Amino acid sequence: MKRLDCIWSQSKLSIATKLRIYSMHVIYNTYGSESWTFTQADWKRLDSFHLQCQRRILHISWYDFVSNDEVLRRSGLFDVSYIVCKRRLGLFGHVARLRSYAPANQILRICTKTRDGDRPSQEWRRVNGPPTTWIHQICRDTGVTATEALDLAWDKPFW
Repeated sequence: MKRLDCIWSQSKLSIATKLRIYSMHVIYNTYGSESWTFTQADWKRLDSFHLQCQRRILHISWYDFVSNDEVLRRSGLFDVSYIVCKRRLGLFGHVARLRSYAPANQILRICTKTRDGDRPSQEWRRVNGPPTTWIHQICRDTGVTATEALDLAWDKPFW
């Protein structure tokens, strides 16, 4: 972002053009983000950086006392966490609607059953896995259990 200061200070470029350049960089840097598993603190830092960049482009100083909602309204951009959540749910729905013999679908079904407490076998247990898994993120994004999310994903217009 610091390298682009020469662009943000250009008076010949409109704010809309600067925001389009920035959003292209955000979209480029969030490529593959549908598989990210961040903690809430990580998402907070990422959204904070996103807002800080927008404030720099819009020439809003910290002493102007402009709220984050107002910055988002002026720029017309969404939070990075919202963009990533939308992509993650899109990937989840796509994999859930695959044919039942597809390996990705089979793995997703095992993961959702495991998330809801049903183990594949009696001796199976998780060892040193990540504290927040991708399925945890899906459950947090939707507010339902993993099995309910799997059922909801079949309704493509709703999902």
